[in-house]
Amino acid sequence: MTGRFAACATVLVLGLAGCGGGQRHQVRADTTFDEASTRTVHPSSGRGGTLRLLMTDAPVSLDPGDLGFAYGADLARLYARSLVTYAPAPGAAGLRVVPDLAEGLGKAGDGGRTWTYRLRPGLKYENGRAVRAQDVKYAVARSNYTAELNDGPHDLRDVLSGTYWGPYLDTDLGHFTGVTTPDDRTVVFHLEHPFADFDHLAASPQTAPVPRDADTKRKYEKHPLSTGPYRFARNDVGEGFTLVRNPQWKDGPARAALPDRIEVTEKVAAADVDARLLGGGADADPTGAGVLPRTRASILASPAERARADDPLTGLVRYAMLPHGVPPMDDVHCRRAVQYATDRVAVRAAYGGPAAGDVATTALPTTVIGYRPANPYPPDLAHARQELRACGRPDGFHTGLAVRTDRAGDVAAAGALSRSLAAVGITVQVTRLSPFQWGSTAGSPAYVHAHRLGIVLDAQAATYPTGYGFLAPITGAVTKTANRDIMELRDPQVKRILTRGLKTTDPARRASAWAEADRQLMADAALVPLIDERTVTYRPDSLRNVYVHPAYGMYDLSALGR
Repeated sequence: MTGRFAACATVLVLGLAGCGGGQRHQVRADTTFDEASTRTVHPSSGRGGTLRLLMTDAPVSLDPGDLGFAYGADLARLYARSLVTYAPAPGAAGLRVVPDLAEGLGKAGDGGRTWTYRLRPGLKYENGRAVRAQDVKYAVARSNYTAELNDGPHDLRDVLSGTYWGPYLDTDLGHFTGVTTPDDRTVVFHLEHPFADFDHLAASPQTAPVPRDADTKRKYEKHPLSTGPYRFARNDVGEGFTLVRNPQWKDGPARAALPDRIEVTEKVAAADVDARLLGGGADADPTGAGVLPRTRASILASPAERARADDPLTGLVRYAMLPHGVPPMDDVHCRRAVQYATDRVAVRAAYGGPAAGDVATTALPTTVIGYRPANPYPPDLAHARQELRACGRPDGFHTGLAVRTDRAGDVAAAGALSRSLAAVGITVQVTRLSPFQWGSTAGSPAYVHAHRLGIVLDAQAATYPTGYGFLAPITGAVTKTANRDIMELRDPQVKRILTRGLKTTDPARRASAWAEADRQLMADAALVPLIDERTVTYRPDSLRNVYVHPAYGMYDLSALGR
């Protein structure tokens, strides 16, 4: 991820929720700043007009089945309906899962191994064609079981039962037994194991229906058939697109759908995006990536502009992984020495100061279900030296630190981290690695071991708003390449806790399991949380009904008006 898209880590960069989750915003002296993170600014129900959106690049895809960034999922809600979605609200209320295509939330059966959804009656595509349960099944098949659509997550495929080659290789959809459709309005998901968080997976744009005979594979993004409030009037891939009202849309509670028309212009220079937003020539940047650093400085220095700016948590955590296969990181006491010696305030300053994020002290971000405030490793050089003695390195040690060349913040943070570790005798050799080779370098345990990379700076965001959605990818199986578990965690207790949580139907107890897994991971000292990322965004006075949706870490595009 580079530039303005650095904040848009995954399909769902998620936020706070009840039952143990919740954002812990720092108290701001200026209460006019970041208002949209906690309430709706300029609330409105007025319809009409054109919403003008500018992007510095083009979306990787507009196909609901092939979305790899949070802003893509936010955009997709304008023209695609998933089985369920997130409530249209800022703050804790916004992470409540509510029905969308379905009449209600999923009904669990077989001990949590089946989940059944009943479609609302009378659903239609933009062309008047009826939406059928089989279209949802086909949408899941094409988005999770084909090589052609590979930019989105495969969370559904990972939990569904059975083996399937995908609809482009196996034309008999009856062979896809992971999803069945007893009738035109019933969709049943069959899972390998209980998965109590399944409603969050059903909220993915990948459950937005696609008629099989309308699927044009990679070309489908040019005109996805709409089930949402808007349809495509124009889509010049790489230049921009226009959305207009869908005549078949029946008002739903999850989307305000205020403008008559939405114009999206792509590949606008970042400085021009900022200038047009501040000058009133545009309404929003739909990526939520925030303004340039120099624009941010100007906004924060002006009380009038600051009052029109927000600084939402994106759900992204920047951290330092400590690979267990690289001595002396194979010793928990050496890892704890790194924890205690890290000056997180100095590291945050390297990232850009308080506006760039909150100091992170837990593995889980403050924005997911299961987060519990804790600070197991407060800065303490004496304690760091004590841990060094415990691991047999009283004078410190030398190790490598890997960082991506395309992340200027990480490069600066590596310097700050190196200086703080040097205070206890831990010296660091910084190695800059190409982002295009990251999966075969930092993502290769063999490479990491050979180059003695005991610290790797990386980032993670949840694909759905639970502790499991955040922790599972980075604590999973250690792979030879493209390894997500860079810390090489092999703690069976963490695995047991996560598995137990997936079988727990009570939301509060499930959230407690995610918190317990977080505590155990921090006890292992396997990673050093650095910052919970924030990004400064700007909303012109013309923009109405503005709030940050916690499921996406950016403005709810389906709510905006002007």
